[in-house]
Amino acid sequence: MPHQDLPTDLARLVWTLHRTLLQATRTPVGEHVRPPAQVELLQLVTDRPGVSVREAAGMLRMQPNNVSTLVTQLVKDGLLERSPHPDDRRQAQLRPTPLMLAEGREVNAGIYRNVEAALSTLSPGAVERIAAALPDLRDLAEAAHQAP
Repeated sequence: MPHQDLPTDLARLVWTLHRTLLQATRTPVGEHVRPPAQVELLQLVTDRPGVSVREAAGMLRMQPNNVSTLVTQLVKDGLLERSPHPDDRRQAQLRPTPLMLAEGREVNAGIYRNVEAALSTLSPGAVERIAAALPDLRDLAEAAHQAP
């Protein structure tokens, strides 16, 4: 594959993989399918408990008022807790609730099962190449996040 097509091919592949995993994932019982922005915020808060709205907005490349709107809905739904920052009461820290953690584990388990099943259909060489590419793909994700 020529390197000039790599950005396009990689971006399309990432979207296809993302869409495929989302379509194969079951929503926890009693929940509804959440908009992608809510899912991204929930994942971020799960990965970084205590993150502020402003920090989350920067990491997600969203406006703070939009993140604040998402937070309000997710707090109402019982998935996030918002508490004052101990050093600056004007800032709020975000934390996942026990409900969010339980539902997140359920969703992630389904995603992991789907990926494991798909990997089991590939040749050992293909699985090895995918595993070997993971560090470089993490570096690419970080570089893409830092890019203007």
